[in-house]
Order: sequence, then structure tokens, then C-alpha cells
Amino acid sequence: MRTRRLPGRPPQPAPGWVVRPAPERRGRTVVHDAACRHAAGGGTELGTQEAMDALMRDGARACTDCDAAAVLVPALELGQGHG
Repeated sequence: MRTRRLPGRPPQPAPGWVVRPAPERRGRTVVHDAACRHAAGGGTELGTQEAMDALMRDGARACTDCDAAAVLVPALELGQGHG
């Protein structure tokens, strides 16, 4: 009988979103796609649900230079009539 080694933990998927302080105004935030050039240099990495929650906070907006506005905003609008 051969013994097999179990595989290690699977790699964690990279978060898809990053929230950073808005450069134009203190106390505001911007949610970016993790690959967005504006997301580089810090910020908090988020999963999709966390990114949607972050966008629901006062003073938050989605970046229009990446997929954040095109993906997350319509998803939020779909949920407005439910719950």
C-alpha cells in the first residue's frame, strides 16, 4: 500500500477589489478593481461582498477608470428592490 501525501492548503484567491481613501476629499473612499493602477500603493483588499458593502457607506464611490463602477454599481442597483 502506498502512502500519498495530502496536498497543502489551496492558494487563497486574490481579492478582486481595493478600497482607498479618495484623493480629492478627506473622509471619502474609492473602490477599485485590484488590477487598477489607482489601487496600487496601499489600501484595503476586499472580496466582492465587502466591496459592495464599502460602496454603500456615505462618502464612497466606485472608480470609473477600472471595472469597479461598471461591475459593482449595477449589482448594487439590482439589490435595491430586494430585502
